[in-house]
Amino acid sequence: MNATTDGGPAATRTVATAGHVDHGKSSLVLALTGTDPDRLVPEKARGLTIDLGFAFTTLPSGLEVGFVDVPGHVRFLKNMLAGVGAVEVAVLVVAATEGWMPQSEEHLRILELLGVRHGVVALTKADLVDDETLAVARLELDERLASSPLARAPVVTCDSRSGRGLAELAEALDAVLVGTPAPADRGRPRLWIDRVFSARGAGTVVTGTLAGGALAVDTEVVVGPDRRPARIRGIETHHRRLDRAWPGSRVALNLAGIEHRHLRRGDALVTPGRWVFPTVVDVELCLDHRPPRRGTVHAHVGSGELGAHLRLLDDSGRFARLRLERPVPLAPDDRLVLRDPGPERTLGGAEVLDVAPAGRARDAPQRLALPLGRRLLAGHPWLGRETLARLGGLAPREAENLARELVAGGEALEVGGHLVDPAVLGDVHRRAREVVSVRHRDAPLDAGVELPELAGTLRIEPDRLRAALARDPDLVVERGVVRRRSHRVRAADSAEGRRLLDAVAATPFSPPSPAEAGVDAAVARALVREGALVDLDGILFGPDALEEARERVRGALAGGGTLTVADVRDLLGSTRRYVLAILARLDAEGVTRRRGDERLAGPAGRRSDDG
Repeated sequence: MNATTDGGPAATRTVATAGHVDHGKSSLVLALTGTDPDRLVPEKARGLTIDLGFAFTTLPSGLEVGFVDVPGHVRFLKNMLAGVGAVEVAVLVVAATEGWMPQSEEHLRILELLGVRHGVVALTKADLVDDETLAVARLELDERLASSPLARAPVVTCDSRSGRGLAELAEALDAVLVGTPAPADRGRPRLWIDRVFSARGAGTVVTGTLAGGALAVDTEVVVGPDRRPARIRGIETHHRRLDRAWPGSRVALNLAGIEHRHLRRGDALVTPGRWVFPTVVDVELCLDHRPPRRGTVHAHVGSGELGAHLRLLDDSGRFARLRLERPVPLAPDDRLVLRDPGPERTLGGAEVLDVAPAGRARDAPQRLALPLGRRLLAGHPWLGRETLARLGGLAPREAENLARELVAGGEALEVGGHLVDPAVLGDVHRRAREVVSVRHRDAPLDAGVELPELAGTLRIEPDRLRAALARDPDLVVERGVVRRRSHRVRAADSAEGRRLLDAVAATPFSPPSPAEAGVDAAVARALVREGALVDLDGILFGPDALEEARERVRGALAGGGTLTVADVRDLLGSTRRYVLAILARLDAEGVTRRRGDERLAGPAGRRSDDG
């Protein structure tokens, strides 16, 4: 094994083969790389590729390329789909001896549905036909490719056995890879696993084509639908150990903390906290065969196949909701291939638009037709930056740029660290005003509505409501109470308020209760909030009465005397019930200090004129 190295972001690219059975895909990979991708005994015995094969070579530019060789027989299409689910460049192989065949057509369509837009076309077995047959095969090839994404792809005539055209094929592939944008590093790595095995002395090993971000040794990851935790113990590509693997490269990861029996092809490996693992997604369809409005399909995503229930969301059949049999990490723009489990035909493809659908299904088409930012806001009207990145499949910098665009375009407002749809914020303001106005009308002496109560009524988190109301010109939040700015009614100025205040002032040291004065308890509470009355253990005293009581007790204790409850009762002309409440307050203030049944002067008990 070679020394440990860091290959760099453009050091290795991955290419998949595609094409009909027995058109020479594996032979071509063997001729280009020196490695036979048919690794299984039945494959070698029958001369038929059954499962995925892998090989590496270095192209003339020095770029290292990893090949994923796929089976061409229709019976093994599921394995073919597992091999092409994460690549961006393909080599479509068509034999001059047979020309365009059914799997040539289906494989090309699958590449198109998965968004593969770059590739090379190899017209193989050229030495087995005469020039006229070769020319006809080439004309047919041009015709078949004319309306496909590979219409402008270079076509190379070659033969694996004689070596004809192999150098030209390598050069053409090299040029295509150099001209194809490098896979994006969004800081969101995802590896769709296509092989799992246990290596002696190493433990669990998984292989796949890395996309979305780099992975380094010792990175903590989660794997599979259960998100089992693991750590990357080692990274290898082309029998070379790496410290870091880059997007677009074909890698083998040695995992610590997880057993290989818990993993399978189709599982995904990602870094924790960056991905949504949905079981329900909304998609845009691109179908060759229209399915029933509701039905079961096989959804091929990454290297896996999932059973899924499909429900059309509109009459045109453009949008659908997929309910997957198990959770997988998905993001907008991910591509799926949908197949009919009955006749086992490819129905078409789907592009993921929303990984966390919210609201009614019948409202979804209008939302799904919007651009990404507005689409996310329509389904999730309060969006933080991290949530925007996770739901949008974005790097942090991409999420920040999208947030700025939404705010600058007037499509979102910044409210308490969230992006909020202006219409949603306006609706919160409108409903809050309605609730507060009703409270002011029905309970004019109340200060307003407690913030938590209002948040519960509006079904919004209190912190979000507080932030939202900071932008409302008509409402204000004071001491946790929401009121209209114009609402300044004082209970002390009302007829009921004056009646209770007068009744309390008439017998200041034995005041009546609100009920005894014929006053509503809400008025009494309002008077306490305004400071016109003081609540001592359920008894309402006037502030002046309490101050008078302080002075009388201070005077009686001047010179070091003591007072009993009976003494204070006589001093104030009151009864024991009221005196106990007053003395509890004076004890708390330090005016008095209790010793048994007596009160002594406390630290605050000296009268100001005592010097």
